[in-house]
Amino acid sequence: MPRSPMPLLPDASGGRTAVLQGLLITALVISGLYFGREMLLPLTLAILLSFVLTPPILLLRRLKVPRVLAVGFVVIVAFAIIGGLGWLISLEATKLAAELPTYRATLSEKVSSVRETTSESKVLKKAEEVLADLEAQFDQPDAPAVPDANHVAGQPEGKPIPVVIREPDPTGLALYQSIAGTILPPLITAGIVLLFVIFILIQREDLRDRLMRLFGGSDLQRATTTMSDAASRLSHYFLSQVLINAAYGIFIGLALWAIGMPSPVAWGILAMVMRFVPYVGAYIAAIIPALVAAAIDPGWSMVLMVIGLFAIGEMTMGQFIEPQVYGRGTGVTPIAVIGCTIFWTYLWGPLGLIIATPITVCLSVLGRHVEGLHFLEVLLGDQPALTPEQSFYQRALIGDAAEVSYQAEFALKEQSFETYLDHVALGGLKLAERDVARGALDRIQQARIATTVNEILERLADFEPRRWFSKLRRKGNAVERKEGVAIFDAPAEAIVDAEHIIDRRQLAPGWQVETPVLCIGGHTILDEAAGALLAAVLAKRGLGAKALPPEAIATDHISVLANTKARAVGLSYLGLGAGAADICNVVQLLRGILPKGTKIFIADWEAEDAAATQAALGTAQADAYASTLHEAVEICLQAATGKPNSKAKRRATKTAAASTSAKKRRSPTPRKRQPAPA
Repeated sequence: MPRSPMPLLPDASGGRTAVLQGLLITALVISGLYFGREMLLPLTLAILLSFVLTPPILLLRRLKVPRVLAVGFVVIVAFAIIGGLGWLISLEATKLAAELPTYRATLSEKVSSVRETTSESKVLKKAEEVLADLEAQFDQPDAPAVPDANHVAGQPEGKPIPVVIREPDPTGLALYQSIAGTILPPLITAGIVLLFVIFILIQREDLRDRLMRLFGGSDLQRATTTMSDAASRLSHYFLSQVLINAAYGIFIGLALWAIGMPSPVAWGILAMVMRFVPYVGAYIAAIIPALVAAAIDPGWSMVLMVIGLFAIGEMTMGQFIEPQVYGRGTGVTPIAVIGCTIFWTYLWGPLGLIIATPITVCLSVLGRHVEGLHFLEVLLGDQPALTPEQSFYQRALIGDAAEVSYQAEFALKEQSFETYLDHVALGGLKLAERDVARGALDRIQQARIATTVNEILERLADFEPRRWFSKLRRKGNAVERKEGVAIFDAPAEAIVDAEHIIDRRQLAPGWQVETPVLCIGGHTILDEAAGALLAAVLAKRGLGAKALPPEAIATDHISVLANTKARAVGLSYLGLGAGAADICNVVQLLRGILPKGTKIFIADWEAEDAAATQAALGTAQADAYASTLHEAVEICLQAATGKPNSKAKRRATKTAAASTSAKKRRSPTPRKRQPAPA
C-alpha cells in the first residue's frame, strides 16, 4: 500500500524565532504587571467590583431607574458595606487587643503543659542532648582570648558596651505626618477604585462597543454574543461567590458567638474575606480564632469546636451549596488555581492572593470565547485537553492500558460497551491508521498499540456496569425497572446491550459452535486490533467470535480456513487505500475455500457508510458491508438468528421516515403553473 510523503518539517530557525518572541512578550507582560502594580491593582479591583455590581444595576434598570441614579445607589451601598465591615473589624480587633492580657495566665498554663509533655518524650530528650553537645562544640574557643586594653572598669572582659539609641516621641507636625503616612495610602487606593468603578459602570455599553470594535469588528454577531455571554457568566459567578462567602462568614460569626468566643464579628469577616483564597483560605482563617480559643479556655474543647466549625462550614459550602448555585466548580483546574494564586500573590502581594481566583476565572472565560486567547482556556480550563479518541490513542501509543481501562470504566457508566468501542476505541485506531499512512508510526509502535488494545479488552471482559439493564423494560421514551423502583430517560443506544443478548436456543443451524464468527485483519496489525473490538462486542452479545491476524488470509495460509467451523467471516480494514483489487481477490479466494453458506462481510471503518464501501468494492461480491461496529454486529446477529432484528429494523424505519419528513418540510412545495392569458 503506497504511503503518502511525509510533510516537510517547519524551519528550525523560524521555530526558534517564534519561541524567543513568545518568551520576550511574556517577560514584558510580567514586568509590566509587576512594576505597574500601583496602577493596575486598583483598576483590576474596580473591574472585578463592576462585575459584582452589574446584576443589581441591571435589575434597577429594568425597574425604569435612570442609569446614573442606579449606579450611584448601588455603588454607595456597596462601599458603605465595605467601609462598615472594615470599621467593625478594626473595632473588634481593638477590643480583642485590650482583652488579651487577661488571658495571659491561661495561655502560660497551656504552654507549660505542652512543654512538660514534650520534655517527657525520650526522642525529644535525646535530640536536646545532641543539640546541646553541638552548641558546646561551636562555642568552644580555639585560642585564649586576648584581653582588651581599652575595656571599661566594671565591665566583664570580652563583652561590648551596650549602646541604645532612643528617638524622641513625635510631636506636632511629625505626629500628623506619621499618621497620614499610615492612613492616606489605603484611602487613596480606595478612592481610585471608587472612581474607576463609577466610570466603568456608567460607560459600560461604550466600553463594550469599543472592545467589540477592537477584537471583533469583522464579525459583529459573534463578538456581541461572545462578550454578552462572558460578561453575564462572570457577573453571575462573582456575585454568587460574594453572597456564598458572606453567608459563610455569617455562619462562622454566629457559631462562634454561640460557643462564647470573643469578637465573633471580626472572625466572621475574616472567614468571609479569606474564603476568596482557594482551597486553604478558610483553614488559614481558622488559625487565629483557634489560638484565641486556646488562650481563653482552660481546656481544649473550645479549640476543637472552633476547628470543627470552620471545617464543617467549608465542607458544607464547597460540597453542597456551591454546586447548587453555580455548578461543580469554577471552570478552572485546581493546579491552575494554585499556580495562579502563587503568581498573583508574588506580583501584587496580599490583595493578589484574594483576587487570584476571580482573575483566573476571567482569563479562562476569555480564552473560551476569544479565538486569539484560546491557549488560556487550554492551560487554565477544566475541560479535557484531548478528545476521548485522542486520549485513547495517546495512552495506547505509550502502552498505558491501566489508564485507558480506568477511563473506559468511567465512560461505561454513561454509555454501552458497544457505543464506547465504536466511538472511542475505534476512533483512536483511526487516528493511529492516519499516522501510519503518513509514515509517523513504525512497526514497533503499531504492535504496542495492538497489544494495549488486547489488554484493555481483557480488562473489560468481566466489567458489567449495565448488567441491571436486563431487568429494565421500555415504556415510551423512558426506561423503568420491572419492580417500579426508578424511572428515567435513556436513549435507544444506551439499552442496546440488553435488547440484543443472544439466546443460544434461537441460533440458526450451524451457529451453535464455540466460535461462529471470525474477524480477520485486512492489511496491518491495527486492522487486527479493530477486528478484536468487533469480536469483543459479539462476545458481550453472547455470540462467540475470534480475531485473526492478516497472515490468516495470506496466499500461503488461507487454505487453513477450509477446515473452519465458523459461519461468518469479517474482513476488518481501517482504510481500503489502493488495495481494492486485492480485497476483491481475497473475497473470491474465500468463496472457493470456505464451506458453502458461510457469510462474508467487509468492514471499512473509515467509510462514511456501508453504501460507500459497497460502491468502492463493486466487484468484491461480499454478502454485506459495514462501516461501524453496530452495523457489523447487526450483520452477524441477523445471520445467526436467520431473521432481521425487528427492534433495529423499527428504529431504522423510524429514522428513515423522520429524515424523509424533514426533507419534505425543508423542500418548498412547487406552485402550479397558471395558464398564460390569451
